[in-house]
Amino acid sequence: MLPERLSAYLRYLTGLALQPANRWDGFDLSAAEARASSLRGQITFVGCAMAALACHPHAGRDESALALTALDALIDRMIQRRVWATWATETERASRKPDPVDAGYGIYSGALSMLLGLQAVLGGRVRYTYDPFILRWSADVRASYTATQLVEALWRQVRASPDGAIFCEGDTASASAMAAVLWALRLHDRAYGSDYGAAGATWITTLTERMTIRGPRLPGRGVFAGSYDMRSRRVSFAGDRLEDAWTLALIAPLDRDLVARLAERHWLALPKICARGEALTVAFSYLLAVELGDTVQAAQLRTYADQRLGPVEDAQAGRRYTGVSAAPWVTALYAIGEAGGLGRLLTLAAPEFPAGRA
Repeated sequence: MLPERLSAYLRYLTGLALQPANRWDGFDLSAAEARASSLRGQITFVGCAMAALACHPHAGRDESALALTALDALIDRMIQRRVWATWATETERASRKPDPVDAGYGIYSGALSMLLGLQAVLGGRVRYTYDPFILRWSADVRASYTATQLVEALWRQVRASPDGAIFCEGDTASASAMAAVLWALRLHDRAYGSDYGAAGATWITTLTERMTIRGPRLPGRGVFAGSYDMRSRRVSFAGDRLEDAWTLALIAPLDRDLVARLAERHWLALPKICARGEALTVAFSYLLAVELGDTVQAAQLRTYADQRLGPVEDAQAGRRYTGVSAAPWVTALYAIGEAGGLGRLLTLAAPEFPAGRA
């Protein structure tokens, strides 16, 4: 059985995921497209928490099954039109087909493929292995993909770019969105024995040589540029601490040595981040500390959350942080870290049999 604190996280997060598909009680819908409270981000990391809890060494069979059922439901929520409608509206106005996979919306397609990949490495039933999911924009405009077709599309897009990047939003790629793409490729390799992850090496080179900010480690200087323009092949230097923490936390299990070096610049900014109460950045920083094995930093950030982020726990609704916006997202990041991080998912043995039909 899971320790009580993790069990309480599981109750809260599965309660969000398993409510009727047209109900979104508990999700932050106040600014569903804002970067720090996007519905897409909330779904993605609640799904990651389900995977981390499902594979926890102390999880009982029923607890793992519940977490995987919730992951199923979260994937279906991610496919819902409302999650990608704002992007599609703008894309259609530009006279392009609003297909978030083919038309280049990597911040969405990479995250969706990552969730499907997490499901695959856990060895259970994988959604849309044979029957495709359908992205319905209107009665006569829709796109369909199987899980494999989705990850293959990402792989082709990465390989087609001299910089290993794909269009994430508009004409740009971001380090955090590309991190999810790299995870999707690596998870597919882990589950099915493919070699898609090798294509991500080009982006890692771009990240370190083009996106990483150089110069003295000063408190006002971040780690990464804010975005990479795919057409001009130039970077924007308007990065921020959330982008840094988000990217570092996801890349750490993929390239620990690289992230350990880059994180030194981020840690310098952490006192001000905490003082300003930037809860989502703090939560990603906590996950980063866990992934790097920095137990002292992780313990301090966990204490910070328990003192400053409004923790609430009860027998029915479980454990969550209520003193923040996008509470599901912040809570999920702490649940992932307390469950041991995401890196464990890359060490699971590959499933011994093909994933079943969903």
